[in-house]
Amino acid sequence: MLRRAQHDKRGFDGVHFQVMELSTFATITGIFELIIGIPLIVAGLATNKFIQKVLSNEVTMRIMGAVITVICALVLLDGATIGTDPEGLIRLVAWIGFIKGISAAWRPDILVGISQSFLKQEFLLLAGIVGTAIGVLLLYGAALV
Repeated sequence: MLRRAQHDKRGFDGVHFQVMELSTFATITGIFELIIGIPLIVAGLATNKFIQKVLSNEVTMRIMGAVITVICALVLLDGATIGTDPEGLIRLVAWIGFIKGISAAWRPDILVGISQSFLKQEFLLLAGIVGTAIGVLLLYGAALV
C-alpha cells in the first residue's frame, strides 16, 4: 500500500510524509467507480435517488471532497506527469479527482450543478456503463503499475 522506504518524502520543516502508490489509488478509485456504476445499471432510479440525497447534503459533499483531495494529492506528490502509459493515465484520473475534490470541498454547488446534468433519467444507464468501464479499467491498471 504505502511503502515507507521508497516513498518517504521530506516535507516542510523536515516533516516526513508518505505518498500513495498508483496501484493503491487505482484500486480504491476503481472499486468506488464500480460501487456507483453497477447500481446505476441495475437499479438506475433508486441509485439516482440515493445520489441526489448525497448531493443535497452540503456537509457530506465538503467532507467527501476533502477526502478525495487528500487521496489524490498523496498520489500526485510522488509524480504529477500525465502520459499515455498506465501510470500517466492513472495520474490523469488523480488530477481529475483532485480538481473535483477541491470543487466539492470549496464550492459544492458547482459540482452539484454539473452532476445534475449527467444524472438525468435518460443518461442513467449510460452513466452506469461509463462508470463501470472506468472502474474495470482502473482495476486493470492497478495490476499493471
